[in-house]
Amino acid sequence: MGDLRSRVAYLHGLAEGLDLNTGSVEGRVLAGVLDVLDDLAEEVGALSELHGDLADYVDEMDDDLSAVEEEVYADPGIIFVPEEAQVEEEDGVSVVCCPSCGEAVGAGAGRMTSGDMEVTCPVCGCTMEADEVME
Repeated sequence: MGDLRSRVAYLHGLAEGLDLNTGSVEGRVLAGVLDVLDDLAEEVGALSELHGDLADYVDEMDDDLSAVEEEVYADPGIIFVPEEAQVEEEDGVSVVCCPSCGEAVGAGAGRMTSGDMEVTCPVCGCTMEADEVME
């Protein structure tokens, strides 16, 4: 951007060195063109600075969005799906009711088959043994 401003300043210097007669038609036109070029160089400089700020802001938003996507779409781990609590199954996702809070929660069907693990309801946070859930 500095290059554009310096080129316009150079043209202003040339015009002053030529001792343009601004009283003539040609001199007024050339002086007007130089003034317009000066204004354009200033506007382009301001836009370039704003563009840089906007690019930085978009990069920050992209990083923030990536963090949110990782949090939202992360593998939730093991989710209990009691058979007696299944309400509806569609596309491999079971909508279940938590035995403690009764809240409907979507979970991958068949995620837990056996074991002595503790599971947690993602809504109310109640915990129970896997054997209790699978019965």
